[in-house]
Amino acid sequence: MSIFDATTGVVGKLTALKKEMFDLLQDPMFDSISYVKLQQLETKLQSDGLKKIGTVFFGNDLKNVRTVGAGRRYNYLPEGFFSAPSLNPPADSIFILTNNDIGSTLPTYVDFYQSNPQALFVIWDWDSQHWTYMSSMVAMYSDFYISGGSENAYFLSHFNPNVLGPVFGGAYQWTREFILQNIDTVLAERSNDPLGVHYFYANYPRRNRAIASVMKAFPSVRFGNNDYKKRTDLENFQEWCGHKTHWVMPVLGGLPLRGYNAMITGGIPVLPSFLKNFPEVSILGDLPLYYEVADLIDPVAIQEAAVKKFDSFGKGGLIQRVLDGLEKYHVDARCEHILKLVESAVAKVRVADRSYSDGYYGMGRQRG
Repeated sequence: MSIFDATTGVVGKLTALKKEMFDLLQDPMFDSISYVKLQQLETKLQSDGLKKIGTVFFGNDLKNVRTVGAGRRYNYLPEGFFSAPSLNPPADSIFILTNNDIGSTLPTYVDFYQSNPQALFVIWDWDSQHWTYMSSMVAMYSDFYISGGSENAYFLSHFNPNVLGPVFGGAYQWTREFILQNIDTVLAERSNDPLGVHYFYANYPRRNRAIASVMKAFPSVRFGNNDYKKRTDLENFQEWCGHKTHWVMPVLGGLPLRGYNAMITGGIPVLPSFLKNFPEVSILGDLPLYYEVADLIDPVAIQEAAVKKFDSFGKGGLIQRVLDGLEKYHVDARCEHILKLVESAVAKVRVADRSYSDGYYGMGRQRG
């Protein structure tokens, strides 16, 4: 029996699971959700206070965002804000939050959302590819939902018709100013060994096998425990800038945030081959290398190729990668884009304009 013959049973199970999900999505309840959500947004936008967005509240995940917009006032919510929120936002407010800003405080967030109809709530969901429950809930309890990845866009649209983007993830650990002030760290000598510290998720054994396999050859690709949160910004920056290459292993589809960290610190990311045709990597150009299963068994050759690629670009290429990262996929650029998406969407909702050209970070825009 070949390996392909052995997959017949697995394919049958997957087909049955998909059919069950598709059958559930036919429920007329989702038509009601779509109708009510748009109606609620239209009613909210009748408020005089929301004619112009003047006050922006960023969640704690976005504490390093420094956007510049005429007439806007920027505020940053403290970590754990929604465990006991105490704020009366003005009528021109917009909250831009990630799913992680809400997390285990989902019930109190929902209460806060429902108690503040004078404000707009935008969720930028960094884990839409795998955190199904949270993604579905924050989509329902937000005015605009933005997926951070290309997967599950159809599925999640059932919980909110006011979907923008997707807007892919970005580098969020450091401000642009911090990176530029520490350019000497970027240009310092780097190790030829890769960096690849990943949190262990028991639910994703295939990913865990991949990490464990590469770790045999390169111990710096390993499991971690999120101890980076206890280190200073500079210590984390030095770690990222200390390596020429970075192995990035997502739990499912989509490009993890660490992929953007790799690029903005000048490294060469080594990504799984299934990502090659994902929209997320389209703006990364030809810099990444893409590993196959064979490379997990013996990662030396692809690692050497990644190091050679880094060296071939020299110092000039390194600086250019960092500058490109600051411009294209730092959270400053992402959040400014989100604000523009929201302003455009608000204007269209007010006049019942059903056209849309802002999907996939504007890549789909056509000019007639």
